[in-house]
Amino acid sequence: MSESGTNTNRTDRNAAMEHNQWHSRTLAPLLWIACFMAPFMLAPIIRDATLSERVIIAILYVMLLMSAIAPVPYKLKAGSLLLLGYLAGLYTLINLGPWSNSAIFFLATCILAVLLFDQPTDIWITSISLGTIAGIGLLNLLNLLKPLSAEVPVTDSLGWVTYTANMIALTVMLIWAVRTFKRELQAVANQLSDSLTLIKKDRDDLERKVNERTVGLTRKTDQLRAASYIARQTAEVQNLSALLETVANLVTDQFGFYHTGIFLMNETGDDVVLQAASSEGGHRMIERGHALAVGTQGIVGYVVAQKKPRIALDVGTDAVFFNNPDLPMTRSELALPLLVRNKVLGILDIQSNQPQAFTMDDIDVLQTLADQVAVAIENTRLLDESQAALSQLEALTGVRTREAWRQKLRGKNRVFTYTPLGLRAEKLSQPREKTVTVPLTLRGQKIGNISIARKGDAEINKSDEDLIAEVASQAGLAIDNIRLLEDATQRARQEQIVGNLAARFSQSLDIDTLLQTAARELAQLPDVSEVSVFIGKETNETSTRQNDRRNSGQHE
Repeated sequence: MSESGTNTNRTDRNAAMEHNQWHSRTLAPLLWIACFMAPFMLAPIIRDATLSERVIIAILYVMLLMSAIAPVPYKLKAGSLLLLGYLAGLYTLINLGPWSNSAIFFLATCILAVLLFDQPTDIWITSISLGTIAGIGLLNLLNLLKPLSAEVPVTDSLGWVTYTANMIALTVMLIWAVRTFKRELQAVANQLSDSLTLIKKDRDDLERKVNERTVGLTRKTDQLRAASYIARQTAEVQNLSALLETVANLVTDQFGFYHTGIFLMNETGDDVVLQAASSEGGHRMIERGHALAVGTQGIVGYVVAQKKPRIALDVGTDAVFFNNPDLPMTRSELALPLLVRNKVLGILDIQSNQPQAFTMDDIDVLQTLADQVAVAIENTRLLDESQAALSQLEALTGVRTREAWRQKLRGKNRVFTYTPLGLRAEKLSQPREKTVTVPLTLRGQKIGNISIARKGDAEINKSDEDLIAEVASQAGLAIDNIRLLEDATQRARQEQIVGNLAARFSQSLDIDTLLQTAARELAQLPDVSEVSVFIGKETNETSTRQNDRRNSGQHE
């Protein structure tokens, strides 16, 4: 049965129930009114009635009273009321003739039948009442039944016909009016019932939509809370591999998905390579070096090319994407681009074992999470690059520092020793027992040592070692600052000499004079014993003489 048919039947049952309740609510006050008015209406009848008739009337009144008080069925109550009215009308008509209160009793019986019963019950009761009036009139005209009371005047045939016709006309009009009122009342009741049914249906629909909306908002709130938790957990992770593994595992744990994988773009930009996964099948794919071509393989390749999310289901054209033996339980898949400044770093691939597991609200929340993950990946990469550059700079600085000190010392070590006899410069002595040696380090390069030996058997404790190490560190920095100052001073002196030479050279107008000036000025430099300046092709004799001088320790 269709839903509309079910609703119609339910409406009919509700209408019938309301109709029966209306009958019951109408009958109860009528019974009490009849119990109250019956003694007054039956008083004229009881006055002229015999003892047996009075007993019958009393029994009928007790039955009416019991119907009003006792919890008897509806039909029995209504039937008792109608029977009392019918008998009262019949008795009055037989005893007093047509010009008595019998018309009131019969009319009341017919009207109550229409009010308390539906067709065809009311028609039968009305027909019996009118037929009783016509039958008694016919019997009276045929002298087969005379009024019991002697005081009743004789009614001729015209009087009986007039009385019967008036009763029929009046009864039909009243019954038609009551039935019309009842029908309109029933229509209003049905409309009201239908309206109530529609209101209840609308209320149920509204409650259902509110519940669905509440469930959706609760789910979205839980997803946002989970995304915020993942962002907090990954904020302090500085290793890229650890970051990717943490994100993959947390997405699966917090959102309850079957598989989460993270693809990153390779250096050429042609493929995306699976770097982290939360499932066993994903780990096997990583071991095989699973990669997908951009724009051609699966929804992952599609999302990389299009830079927008996509949902795939295990039906229709998307079913080909789920033929993966490593992930056989996948029924829905969502791929989200990891974008930073409109550049795709990779893909966040989420798979579920439930069909149609993803909605547009899920895309909004998970894309926000993907953007946070992309920023974290980019920050981690920049941090790795900065650390690599810093390491290279430190290594280069260390090499330059070592080379600068090698040039500074030129194989000549400088040693100073303090003893009870005072401070003296000497060669490096052999370390004795209980001597603490702390290296002088500068930018990771060792440039010397500090050795300390205590008097007698006293030992150097940890606090002393820390103090010596701190002194060594500060001494290394101070020594290097002196070297840098000396180098700067030497460069300034050299630049000054070069400037003076350039000024003198500019004053010479003869080549021989210029060469003599150059030789004379260069001879003024420290540690220079001989200067040769020549122009022309170098001969073998000149080269031999220079080599001899170089071998003999002379500087040229």
